[in-house]
Amino acid sequence: MTGQGPYPAVVFAGGGNRCVWQAGFWQVAAPALGLRPRVVAGVSAGAYIACVLFSGRLEQAMAYAREAMGHNLRNCYPANLWRGGPVFPHLGIYRRGILKIFDQAAWERLRQGPQVRVLLARPPRWAGAVAGVLLGFGAYALEKRLRAPLHPRFAARLGFRPELVLAADCAGPPELAELILASSCTPPIVPPMYRQGGVVLDGGLVDNVPLLAIRPGEGPTLVLLSRRYPPSLLTGHPGVTYLQPSRPVGISKWDYTNPQAIQEAFDLGRQDAESFLRQGPAALQR
Repeated sequence: MTGQGPYPAVVFAGGGNRCVWQAGFWQVAAPALGLRPRVVAGVSAGAYIACVLFSGRLEQAMAYAREAMGHNLRNCYPANLWRGGPVFPHLGIYRRGILKIFDQAAWERLRQGPQVRVLLARPPRWAGAVAGVLLGFGAYALEKRLRAPLHPRFAARLGFRPELVLAADCAGPPELAELILASSCTPPIVPPMYRQGGVVLDGGLVDNVPLLAIRPGEGPTLVLLSRRYPPSLLTGHPGVTYLQPSRPVGISKWDYTNPQAIQEAFDLGRQDAESFLRQGPAALQR
């Protein structure tokens, strides 16, 4: 696919449900600007949104989210500890959605589109699954509280390693589902997953805004965030345009009970895209 428009590279940050803002933004901004990137990077739910957009299945994905969340009453079912069922419904809802949305036609369209790079995190070799989970998410939470950086660094300093996988290298929709779930792996909601004999965790541990997946010379790059940061962090990056929601997205990352909030996040993305088209990047950098 030949890249066109002002941004041949696009990054979709992670952020769970908040990433629906990215989808709303893209639906309005992409056709208006002629955005047809050559390379795309995504992590966690941002990777899912990227795959949905470039497979042409946005309408189906939104319909599934509204339906699934409308039928799911709680985010935690403690009684299932005694019944043998899942305590957290998220993994099943997420996996079923991917498999329902990505039929063969959608899969072929995704493979023919831009190169989609999905970020995973590998724990340090010396850490097992449990220690890796505790160490990784502890470091992420601490750094977020202390510094709230665009690109976290604590986990990498502890030995967590980024791993990039091309969506098109998957054998089909079932393997794509496992890749997206692995990139979203946030225990205990999504349990630790394994690829090629090793534990993988949410790629956001090594960079929740995976600009590292874009190589020198592949930009200029558009980065779609999913939450708000201090405006001073968003400007002064040659060749990189960071955009954030104009206000906090009104749904938590793992709230699978609120279809109205999902729609509102999508609508906010559309509204913010209109502001971006009228006023330029500054509209979403303050």
